[in-house]
Amino acid sequence: MNIIVKKDKSSILASVLFLIVGIFLLVYPNEMVKFITYIIGVVLVVFGSIKLYSYYKFRDSIGNIQLTLGIAAVIIGIIVMFCNDIIEFAIRLVMGGYILANGLNKLIVALNSRTYNNKWIGLLIVGCFLIIGGLYMILKSNIVLSAIGLVLIIYSSIDIFSYLLYPKNKDIIK
Repeated sequence: MNIIVKKDKSSILASVLFLIVGIFLLVYPNEMVKFITYIIGVVLVVFGSIKLYSYYKFRDSIGNIQLTLGIAAVIIGIIVMFCNDIIEFAIRLVMGGYILANGLNKLIVALNSRTYNNKWIGLLIVGCFLIIGGLYMILKSNIVLSAIGLVLIIYSSIDIFSYLLYPKNKDIIK
Protein backbone atom coordinates (compact mmCIF):
# COMPACT_ATOMS: atom_id res chain seq x y z
CA MET A 1 0.00 0.00 0.00
CA ASN A 2 1.37 3.37 -0.99
CA ILE A 3 0.63 6.52 0.94
CA ILE A 4 1.03 9.55 -1.25
CA VAL A 5 1.47 13.02 0.12
CA LYS A 6 -0.37 15.44 -2.15
CA LYS A 7 0.57 19.06 -2.00
CA ASP A 8 -1.54 21.90 -3.19
CA LYS A 9 -1.07 25.63 -3.15
CA SER A 10 -4.09 26.25 -0.95
CA SER A 11 -2.51 24.45 2.00
CA ILE A 12 0.67 26.53 1.82
CA LEU A 13 -1.37 29.73 1.42
CA ALA A 14 -3.48 28.83 4.46
CA SER A 15 -0.32 28.11 6.46
CA VAL A 16 1.23 31.45 5.47
CA LEU A 17 -2.03 33.21 6.37
CA PHE A 18 -2.07 31.44 9.77
CA LEU A 19 1.56 32.45 10.28
CA ILE A 20 0.74 36.11 9.60
CA VAL A 21 -2.34 36.05 11.86
CA GLY A 22 -0.30 34.30 14.57
CA ILE A 23 2.43 36.94 14.40
CA PHE A 24 -0.13 39.73 14.66
CA LEU A 25 -1.89 38.01 17.58
CA LEU A 26 1.42 37.55 19.39
CA VAL A 27 2.87 41.01 18.70
CA TYR A 28 -0.27 43.18 18.60
CA PRO A 29 -2.94 41.49 20.76
CA ASN A 30 -4.70 44.75 21.74
CA GLU A 31 -5.07 45.86 18.14
CA MET A 32 -6.28 42.40 17.13
CA VAL A 33 -8.98 42.48 19.83
CA LYS A 34 -10.18 45.81 18.48
CA PHE A 35 -10.05 44.55 14.89
CA ILE A 36 -11.91 41.34 15.69
CA THR A 37 -14.59 43.13 17.72
CA TYR A 38 -15.08 45.70 14.95
CA ILE A 39 -15.49 42.91 12.40
CA ILE A 40 -17.97 41.05 14.63
CA GLY A 41 -19.82 44.30 15.34
CA VAL A 42 -20.07 45.21 11.66
CA VAL A 43 -21.30 41.71 10.79
CA LEU A 44 -23.97 41.93 13.49
CA VAL A 45 -25.08 45.40 12.35
CA VAL A 46 -25.28 44.24 8.71
CA PHE A 47 -27.15 41.07 9.74
CA GLY A 48 -29.57 43.12 11.85
CA SER A 49 -30.08 45.63 9.07
CA ILE A 50 -30.92 42.85 6.63
CA LYS A 51 -33.43 41.41 9.11
CA LEU A 52 -35.00 44.86 9.61
CA TYR A 53 -35.18 45.41 5.85
CA SER A 54 -36.79 42.02 5.30
CA TYR A 55 -39.31 42.75 8.06
CA TYR A 56 -40.37 46.08 6.56
CA LYS A 57 -40.39 44.74 3.00
CA PHE A 58 -42.32 41.54 3.78
CA ARG A 59 -44.17 42.66 6.91
CA ASP A 60 -47.35 40.78 6.11
CA SER A 61 -45.74 37.43 5.35
CA ILE A 62 -43.17 37.14 8.16
CA GLY A 63 -43.57 37.41 11.90
CA ASN A 64 -42.33 39.91 14.44
CA ILE A 65 -39.34 37.72 15.22
CA GLN A 66 -37.50 39.31 12.27
CA LEU A 67 -38.04 42.76 13.75
CA THR A 68 -36.91 41.65 17.21
CA LEU A 69 -33.90 39.80 15.84
CA GLY A 70 -32.92 42.76 13.66
CA ILE A 71 -33.11 45.31 16.46
CA ALA A 72 -31.23 43.03 18.86
CA ALA A 73 -28.47 42.31 16.32
CA VAL A 74 -27.97 46.01 15.52
CA ILE A 75 -27.82 46.97 19.22
CA ILE A 76 -25.45 44.13 20.11
CA GLY A 77 -23.29 44.95 17.07
CA ILE A 78 -22.95 48.58 18.13
CA ILE A 79 -22.14 47.55 21.70
CA VAL A 80 -19.50 45.08 20.47
CA MET A 81 -17.89 47.71 18.21
CA PHE A 82 -17.64 50.41 20.83
CA CYS A 83 -17.11 48.41 24.02
CA ASN A 84 -14.26 46.14 22.93
CA ASP A 85 -12.24 46.76 26.09
CA ILE A 86 -15.14 45.57 28.25
CA ILE A 87 -15.62 42.48 26.09
CA GLU A 88 -11.91 41.65 26.25
CA PHE A 89 -11.96 42.06 30.05
CA ALA A 90 -15.07 39.87 30.33
CA ILE A 91 -13.39 37.11 28.31
CA ARG A 92 -10.28 37.34 30.50
CA LEU A 93 -12.39 37.34 33.65
CA VAL A 94 -14.45 34.31 32.66
CA MET A 95 -11.53 32.22 31.39
CA GLY A 96 -9.15 33.27 34.16
CA GLY A 97 -11.85 32.84 36.79
CA TYR A 98 -12.54 29.31 35.58
CA ILE A 99 -8.84 28.40 35.73
CA LEU A 100 -8.50 30.06 39.14
CA ALA A 101 -11.53 28.18 40.54
CA ASN A 102 -10.22 24.91 39.12
CA GLY A 103 -6.84 25.56 40.75
CA LEU A 104 -8.44 26.35 44.11
CA ASN A 105 -10.49 23.16 43.87
CA LYS A 106 -7.35 21.10 43.17
CA LEU A 107 -5.55 22.81 46.05
CA ILE A 108 -8.37 21.99 48.48
CA VAL A 109 -8.57 18.38 47.26
CA ALA A 110 -4.80 18.04 47.64
CA LEU A 111 -4.82 19.41 51.18
CA ASN A 112 -7.76 17.18 52.15
CA SER A 113 -6.20 14.05 50.69
CA ARG A 114 -2.72 14.42 52.15
CA THR A 115 -3.47 11.91 54.89
CA TYR A 116 -4.93 9.31 52.49
CA ASN A 117 -2.19 8.93 49.88
CA ASN A 118 1.21 10.26 48.93
CA LYS A 119 0.21 11.70 45.53
CA TRP A 120 -1.22 14.89 47.02
CA ILE A 121 1.98 16.88 46.41
CA GLY A 122 1.58 16.63 42.63
CA LEU A 123 -2.01 17.80 42.88
CA LEU A 124 -0.90 20.61 45.19
CA ILE A 125 1.70 21.78 42.65
CA VAL A 126 -0.81 21.62 39.77
CA GLY A 127 -3.33 23.57 41.86
CA CYS A 128 -0.77 26.27 42.65
CA PHE A 129 0.19 26.58 38.97
CA LEU A 130 -3.46 26.85 37.97
CA ILE A 131 -4.09 29.53 40.60
CA ILE A 132 -1.09 31.54 39.39
CA GLY A 133 -2.16 31.03 35.75
CA GLY A 134 -5.74 32.08 36.44
CA LEU A 135 -4.67 35.21 38.30
CA TYR A 136 -2.19 36.06 35.55
CA MET A 137 -4.87 35.63 32.90
CA ILE A 138 -7.25 37.91 34.80
CA LEU A 139 -4.65 40.60 35.44
CA LYS A 140 -2.61 40.47 32.22
CA SER A 141 -4.28 41.91 29.16
CA ASN A 142 -4.66 39.68 26.09
CA ILE A 143 -2.55 36.76 27.27
CA VAL A 144 -5.08 34.39 25.69
CA LEU A 145 -4.70 35.95 22.24
CA SER A 146 -0.91 35.95 22.57
CA ALA A 147 -1.01 32.23 23.40
CA ILE A 148 -3.28 31.53 20.43
CA GLY A 149 -0.87 33.53 18.26
CA LEU A 150 2.06 31.46 19.49
CA VAL A 151 0.21 28.21 18.75
CA LEU A 152 -0.68 29.47 15.25
CA ILE A 153 2.95 30.40 14.59
CA ILE A 154 4.16 26.96 15.69
CA TYR A 155 1.47 25.13 13.71
CA SER A 156 1.97 27.09 10.52
CA SER A 157 5.76 26.86 10.75
CA ILE A 158 5.56 23.08 11.06
CA ASP A 159 3.08 22.92 8.19
CA ILE A 160 5.24 25.13 5.95
CA PHE A 161 8.33 23.10 6.85
CA SER A 162 6.56 19.83 6.01
CA TYR A 163 5.33 21.34 2.73
CA LEU A 164 8.89 22.25 1.76
CA LEU A 165 10.35 18.98 3.06
CA TYR A 166 8.36 16.58 0.91
CA PRO A 167 8.52 16.75 -2.87
CA LYS A 168 5.28 17.00 -4.80
CA ASN A 169 3.14 13.83 -4.79
CA LYS A 170 5.88 11.60 -3.41
CA ASP A 171 5.28 8.09 -2.08
CA ILE A 172 6.02 8.08 1.64
CA ILE A 173 5.29 4.46 2.59
CA LYS A 174 5.42 1.56 0.18
